[in-house]
Amino acid sequence: MAINKTHFSVAYSSLGVILGVSAFLVWNIVYKQPWTGAMGGLSGVLALWTLITHVMYLQDYWRMWLKGLKFFLCIAIFFSLLAIVAFITFLSIAISRKECKLCLITYHSRIRGSRHKLYTFTDPRSLYLSAVWSAMSLKWSFQLLLAAKRYRKEFADISILSDF
Repeated sequence: MAINKTHFSVAYSSLGVILGVSAFLVWNIVYKQPWTGAMGGLSGVLALWTLITHVMYLQDYWRMWLKGLKFFLCIAIFFSLLAIVAFITFLSIAISRKECKLCLITYHSRIRGSRHKLYTFTDPRSLYLSAVWSAMSLKWSFQLLLAAKRYRKEFADISILSDF
């Protein structure tokens, strides 16, 4: 059996599921950052749906269930919009909180002698990481959209020919 593009897509989607689930667990349990964990979990779920789409194509289940591909198209569009809104929101909040300063996490102010905490890109609680996982969710929703559209087009052509 020759390895084709779909087999690489299955492997890539499997890696996306593993990374998304691990991001969900790490950011919820270890870092106590639910926003980044939620976006990592959403990325993993979208990668899982993409994996299911590819596996169902390889097993030839989509031929009988073209409405399922239409459902996956609608889900992909919905989560694409949700990921775009989340990305803009997390980026706006991170910029307004001035989390982008690249300096020490805590520093001592000379004016009043008080300590200040600054978020950097290495801080796991930074909302910039939530924006990154939102972009990953957007990527997986586009992958799901492209796969569902490609398989729907292929099986729609076959179903038209079988009607005659």
